[in-house]
Amino acid sequence: MIDSPSSGTAKESNAFPINVRSFKIAGFLIGFGLGGFIDAIVLHMLLQWHHLVSGRVPSNTLVGLQRNVVWDGVLSAGMWLVIVVGLAVLWRSVQQAPIVPLTTSAFVGWILIGWGGFQLFDSVFFHALLGLHHIRPGPNYLVYDAAFFLIGFVLIGLGFLMTRNQVDG
Repeated sequence: MIDSPSSGTAKESNAFPINVRSFKIAGFLIGFGLGGFIDAIVLHMLLQWHHLVSGRVPSNTLVGLQRNVVWDGVLSAGMWLVIVVGLAVLWRSVQQAPIVPLTTSAFVGWILIGWGGFQLFDSVFFHALLGLHHIRPGPNYLVYDAAFFLIGFVLIGLGFLMTRNQVDG
């Protein structure tokens, strides 16, 4: 529950006309962007399993690695912009309705839905359709790609579980 200066709690938020959809969109966008950041940081930089375009531009030469790192930067910048848009939507929503209609759990649920959404987007478009990269290139690449795809569904499922009966409106 969120404290309200006038009433003490957000329990009575039925009295306030609030655009719940904006809070959900903000959570989704923030989660989508965070999912992209986590992918870039963990898989591209720390584990160095792949880069955004390593399926098209080999990274075993200095020039190839430089090109891959530039495209990883483009991905990170894009995810940063998605997060900024999500924060702007959240900020505008809070300005319009200082009594937030979502519980913390529900908002985190929408972030998880967004994160899973990024993983599904990455799996379908970057891995399958465009062939830009695989999660971990090698003889068992399909196992890693499938696991990444399934984890996206798990994140979305957990997110929806967290949002059930926790939205006022």
